[in-house]
Amino acid sequence: MDTSYYHNFITLVQTGNMTQAAELLHITQPALSKQLKYLEAEFGTPLLHIKRGQRGSNLQLTDAGRIFYEKAQQLCSIEESTYNAVKQLNSKIEGTLRIAASASRSTSLIQDSIKNFSVKYPSVRYEIYEGLMANVTSQLISGSAEIGICNEQMVDIEKFDIIHTEDEDLYALFRTDVFWTNREKESLSWTDIRKCPLSLSGGSVRMIMQSPLADLSTLNVVSITTTRSSAIEWAAETGRTVALVPMDIKEHVHFRKVTRLRLPEFSGTFRKAFIVLKGHSLSPVAQQFIDFYKANA
Repeated sequence: MDTSYYHNFITLVQTGNMTQAAELLHITQPALSKQLKYLEAEFGTPLLHIKRGQRGSNLQLTDAGRIFYEKAQQLCSIEESTYNAVKQLNSKIEGTLRIAASASRSTSLIQDSIKNFSVKYPSVRYEIYEGLMANVTSQLISGSAEIGICNEQMVDIEKFDIIHTEDEDLYALFRTDVFWTNREKESLSWTDIRKCPLSLSGGSVRMIMQSPLADLSTLNVVSITTTRSSAIEWAAETGRTVALVPMDIKEHVHFRKVTRLRLPEFSGTFRKAFIVLKGHSLSPVAQQFIDFYKANA
C-alpha cells in the first residue's frame, strides 16, 4: 500500500504551512498542492481551508479533513508498526538510532546512556540532531529523528506523544576553589545562593519564574544563556559565577574543580520528556533504546 500521500497530508497539517511542509518533505510546493487536490477529489470534499497571504499557520482542517487526518494517522501507524513487527523477527538489534535534543541534553545522553547502549548493541549507528525546541520538533515532523528530548512543559500534545518522563531538579554548579571553600554542604538553599553572581540557562529562568520562592529581578544575574552548557562554562572557566541549571540525578559534571549541589526547594517543578510524533510507532532500534533507558533509569 502506498500511503505517501497520507504521510504528506499529516505533515502538512502538523506544520500548518504549505511552504514549510514542502521543504520538510523535500518536494516542491506545487507537487504537494497537487497531492492535496487529488485527495480532495478522491473523497469529493475539501479537507483544508487555505488562508492566503498570512504568515505562520495558514491551514485549517474542515470537518471532513479532521476525520481524514485522524484516520490517516491511525493507518500510517498500523503500517509502520506492522513493518517494525516483521523486522523485529530478526533478534539482532541494528539500524540507526535518530534522536533530536538540545546540545546540553545530548552531551549527557551520549556520556551516559548511549555509551552503555552502544556496548550492548555494537551494530547500531547514531544520528544525533542538536538544536532548540523548534529544531527538535522540526526534526521529528520531517522524520529525520524518531525521538525528541525536551522540557515536558514545552510539548505540544496536539502533535506529539510523551513516551517517558523524568524529574529534573535545579542544581547550582560552581568552582570549589571560589565558592563555599570552607564548608561541606550536601545541598543549597535559596538563601545560600540568591546573593551570589549567577549564570542562568533558559531552563533555570523558567523554573525560577514559575516558583513563588524567587523574584528574578532581585537576583545578581551576570549572564543568561540559551543552553545550560554555556551557563556552566561561565561558572567553570571564569570562576565568577554560580551556574543554575536543571539536571537529572544521573548526570555528571565533567569540569575540573566544579561541583554541583541540588536546591531542594525547587524539586518537582521540572520534567524531562522523551517525545515522538503523534501516532508514530517506534522502530525496533528506537524501542529497544527506550526500554534500555527506562531499565537503567
